[in-house]
Amino acid sequence: MKKHLTAIGSSLGLIIDKPIAELYQIDRNTVVEVTPKEDGLNIRFLKERVADDNEVMKAAGDINKRYGRMMKNLAK
Repeated sequence: MKKHLTAIGSSLGLIIDKPIAELYQIDRNTVVEVTPKEDGLNIRFLKERVADDNEVMKAAGDINKRYGRMMKNLAK
């Protein structure tokens, strides 16, 4: 499959079409590893994912609800 690179600021990006993203079960939070090769680049999807801001804030709120009083006491 031939693709054109897209300008993103002063960088270049590769757009992954929705059918391919669905096939590999990836989304905007998927972490990729890019390895230079002699004849191009190797792109590998990693299993780990990066949490988005909403997930981080929800987790922080859950921790605060559960351990907030204890953390305040420890901070004294």
